[in-house]
Amino acid sequence: MITRSIALGLLVMLSGHIQADNPYSPDESRAIREQCIELGTKYAHYLDTGRGDRVADLFAEQGTWQGGSAKLVGPENIKIAFAGRPKTRRTIHLVSNHQVEIISRNLAIVDSHFVLYRTEVGSGVVPIDDQPVRVGRYHDECVRLESG
Repeated sequence: MITRSIALGLLVMLSGHIQADNPYSPDESRAIREQCIELGTKYAHYLDTGRGDRVADLFAEQGTWQGGSAKLVGPENIKIAFAGRPKTRRTIHLVSNHQVEIISRNLAIVDSHFVLYRTEVGSGVVPIDDQPVRVGRYHDECVRLESG
């Protein structure tokens, strides 16, 4: 019984702490999570469908994209970099395990994992014996601006 009451006490204490850190209603929290995950989904979709030029639309004026040793700041620089992607390159992103941490009404951190395959342009199918081109983790900071 002591173990159970300690665990219950910890659960009650943690529940109170979670409420203090996230003062938003369940509906507000769900909307924030969905909007942040949707941004990542759009990113993968734009790359998968050969519309890398649209990736820049997801970034605010001071937004940054970082991959490997490259760091791009602002939508114009991001657009230039992604415009150089071959138009015939098609991929399939599998993105999962989204963990959204709501920092404030205007900032949320999203961590997720991805697997990236290259496909045949005509069919969009990955041959069965192909291995992923890249496997990794996305770390996104989603910022809500007055404009959206």
